[in-house]
Amino acid sequence: MPFHYVLADLLAKVPSAIGVVFVDDSGETVDVATTGYTPEDLKVFGAYLGISLRQARTVLEPTKLGRPSLIHIRQGDVSIHAVCLPDGYSLVLIQAFPGSTAAARRHLRIAVADLERELFA
Repeated sequence: MPFHYVLADLLAKVPSAIGVVFVDDSGETVDVATTGYTPEDLKVFGAYLGISLRQARTVLEPTKLGRPSLIHIRQGDVSIHAVCLPDGYSLVLIQAFPGSTAAARRHLRIAVADLERELFA
């Protein structure tokens, strides 16, 4: 299953999802799927969230507090969910608010499992 299928599937299954970004370890966008933003907007979202996840790892790992698994930000009418993947990659989901956070996280877990199986096994 190619990763762009996983992104499109996540976008389709999450109620009120408006964008998904797959980001590499340097913060560069690998691929996007969107219904509400331009790909350029999503690249900016992805880069900043990739930086945030790297910073969280940098702070938490040496202190033995563990690895961050998810960052959730709500600003205005948007919720952003960013999930860590192996090798420094991350998956970012942008969702219109109000949307079901539980549904977003459930489908993110499925997408992460699919990506890990296909790309990182």
